[in-house]
Amino acid sequence: MRTAAGVILIIAAVFNLLASFGYLAGGAATTSLSSVATYAEQNGGQQMTAEQKEAISKAQDEVGGAGMGFMAFGVFLLVSVGILIAGAVFLFKNTNAKFIMVAGGMAILAEVIGILITTFGVTNLVGLVGGIMAVLAAKGMGGGSAPEPMDAE
Repeated sequence: MRTAAGVILIIAAVFNLLASFGYLAGGAATTSLSSVATYAEQNGGQQMTAEQKEAISKAQDEVGGAGMGFMAFGVFLLVSVGILIAGAVFLFKNTNAKFIMVAGGMAILAEVIGILITTFGVTNLVGLVGGIMAVLAAKGMGGGSAPEPMDAE
């Protein structure tokens, strides 16, 4: 189970890497769109009514905040890539159970946040299963040495 959990964590890390690029790009585009609206309001503001200015101001606040949230989640996903790969390596080596539990928890957290932001998909399932398997494998790791196998006579 440790090997399977490690492989699934690596696959989830690759999915998180690709998703992080999307969230970073989407957040940057959303934030820049808010900047363009600010520029348009400043340069063409004399022709706008008070209601239009208020609507643009409200939209800028909402869009700018969402863009920053997307970019923050993209950075979180980038950090998770390294942690998930390190957790997979520790799973393969059967060491450092506490770090593996942190990596499994981070995989689960990343998928839950992703589901809340967008929707549930197959890639979320991979991360959830990998995180759960990693936590279970880490709990199964003993602090001492493995027992000697019994000889079949």
